[in-house]
Amino acid sequence: MSLHDSYVSRRSFVAGGAAVAAAAGAGAMLAGCSSSGGSASASASSASASAEASSAAAPAIEISDEMEELNAVLLGKDSKIACIIIASQRGYYADENLTLNTQVVSGGFPEAMPMLSDGTVDVLPFGSIPTCTYVGQGDDLVIFGGTVTNGSECVTLIENKDNYKKADDFKGKKIACFRMETGHMVTKSWLREQGLKIGNSAEEVDNGTADVAFILLEGSQAEVAAVENGEVDMCFVNSGYGYVATQGGKCAIAFQPQELIGHEFPCCRQSTNRAAFEEKKSALVKFEIANIRAMYDIANDKEGVIKDIMAYSGQPEDYVTAITYGNGDYVAAMQFEMDPRTNDVKEFYGNMIDNGDIENDDKELIVDHMDSQIYLTALQTLIERGENVDFYEGLMKKYEKNNTLGV
Repeated sequence: MSLHDSYVSRRSFVAGGAAVAAAAGAGAMLAGCSSSGGSASASASSASASAEASSAAAPAIEISDEMEELNAVLLGKDSKIACIIIASQRGYYADENLTLNTQVVSGGFPEAMPMLSDGTVDVLPFGSIPTCTYVGQGDDLVIFGGTVTNGSECVTLIENKDNYKKADDFKGKKIACFRMETGHMVTKSWLREQGLKIGNSAEEVDNGTADVAFILLEGSQAEVAAVENGEVDMCFVNSGYGYVATQGGKCAIAFQPQELIGHEFPCCRQSTNRAAFEEKKSALVKFEIANIRAMYDIANDKEGVIKDIMAYSGQPEDYVTAITYGNGDYVAAMQFEMDPRTNDVKEFYGNMIDNGDIENDDKELIVDHMDSQIYLTALQTLIERGENVDFYEGLMKKYEKNNTLGV
């Protein structure tokens, strides 16, 4: 089945994703260059001045002193929502006068997306592909924050782990992937931009009609098994499953996509519906303030954070340590951050269109379905409070670089 054929309507997205969701549920439980130095210096100075101006500005959104409420839907006990786990365990939402009600679903995105779209819940902190798909089909959803940046890993046999450094290295290769994984999408787009002809089946590579094939399977476990059995050359996984794959003794991590394509990319985003976005902005800001406070803890309290995530997820220490911080030779793929990265989301949305995963070819459509002011207000508020200012001002500098679309 081609990726274009795998395009789904809202109805088929819900029905057709059930099998994927079942497999993913188990996984969730595991789971610029410049031509001159002077130009680069001027650019850096400009970015720094811009960040200082944003830091000093009054918060963009007024925050209520009253207790407010948000409803969020979560997918299993997935540790990738580390900031939400830490903020919840440490009482940060209560500190901000916010009650966060969470509902855990076992049916994955096919169950969660309709709940977000129809207003049953206010926030979904998972996925970028589902929200982009729904927006492309006419749903009025808004991406207002991040959960994870990067997060994808390419798994191959140990003896092949150093073989994939440039586009030509992928010629003749068969790559397993699953639809809800972002890394294969950005890699596919990059390979196409490098001139490779992309196929969707092993046969296309075998008969020479494609240089490389991306073959859809139902989930990470099936993908890794296909690599181990020699059915494919490599596969893309996320949610820390690369660490699991390396424990069997046959596989290794070949690369993380950002290393290959030369820039970071958005993985899970925080999405809301238009009604909640318009009516609950203060609550959404409080949500982000608490989550950004948790980001500080992740950067500065390794031991405590590991214990908190273990308590939430039920996963062992070596696994939680590996996927959160790295462990031994294993380099953690997930970067936990709340930055909405609107520039990167727009690029990713364009990748989905070019890859045939969204039929509406208006690449500007996504701009009306993104917001960076909620996150900006949260950062401004934390900087204004005066604690851990260096950390939050560092985030502000990244915000200025990652969000230049004016939304």
